[in-house]
Amino acid sequence: MSSDADFAARIAARYPEGLTGVIAVGGTRTAYILERRRSHPDPGQIEDYADYARYALHHYLRLVSDFFELGGRYVVVPCLSYQAFYERGAAYHQIILEHALHLLDDEAVAVYRQYDADPYFVGIDTLLHLPAEQPAHQFGAKFECFMQAWPYQEGRRKVLFEIAPIPLYSFWNAQRTVPADEQQALAAAVDQTDDMHELYRVLFAHYARAAFGTEIPVPHFYVGTNRSGDLKLRSMLPIALLAGGPFRLFYLSYPSLMMTREALRAIIEDVAFGGEPAANANAYDYAGQFSTGQVQAAYQHIMAQVADPRSILGFKRG
Repeated sequence: MSSDADFAARIAARYPEGLTGVIAVGGTRTAYILERRRSHPDPGQIEDYADYARYALHHYLRLVSDFFELGGRYVVVPCLSYQAFYERGAAYHQIILEHALHLLDDEAVAVYRQYDADPYFVGIDTLLHLPAEQPAHQFGAKFECFMQAWPYQEGRRKVLFEIAPIPLYSFWNAQRTVPADEQQALAAAVDQTDDMHELYRVLFAHYARAAFGTEIPVPHFYVGTNRSGDLKLRSMLPIALLAGGPFRLFYLSYPSLMMTREALRAIIEDVAFGGEPAANANAYDYAGQFSTGQVQAAYQHIMAQVADPRSILGFKRG
């Protein structure tokens, strides 16, 4: 196996626009309990939330570091959904307000600087929409102040943390806040193209810039978790901007916070080099690709799955 540095060079050559991934960090409490509390009488009780927050931050930053060292250039990391501010009670809400700000601490800043990466905290427009006296608004304002002070530069890597995003709000808000000359330029570009690939490229660039505050390529892959069986999508903004295409979804059977560098490398390698398009990919059928025996065997296999509802992916498991 080649070194990580050699692998990263191959990835950079494969994606001159910059490999862009979405890593949905899920199962943080489960991972913490498994790694730090499995010998306790009540393992599920988290007694020291400050320790839990430090543990989570360490692994968030580890995954970001792994991604960059494996040749990735832009990474989206969903941190908090807006529902988290409403659905888990006041105590959890307070924990969010106290500990998510660690993403602005010296440890996090050191990682951003180590990898020459600009941090963005996207989705906070929803928090800033709330009344200024609400703690959630003040929480969002701290991220906004951090970004206003950060010395952003073109050409750097980017790590984009999603904080309470509502994509529909961001897109609606863009219509109100984007300068008139940019809206006119977008309208002209849309009117002038008769190619749907170009139409998507133009619209993606505009709305990604409005939602993320910066330009990124169309994401290449997503890593999530299905440890309870269901296949959730935990990253809202990038998914809302997609229009099909070669976007790959990967689901781990364990908390994604526990993903190793080796596992992430295997995912990236499969995305980049997992197979070339079939020679007749543009044909309208599959002529010459199957024998009669292969089709008969495939039919029997599929009919067995059709007859078994348990073959369906996505059911929750107890």
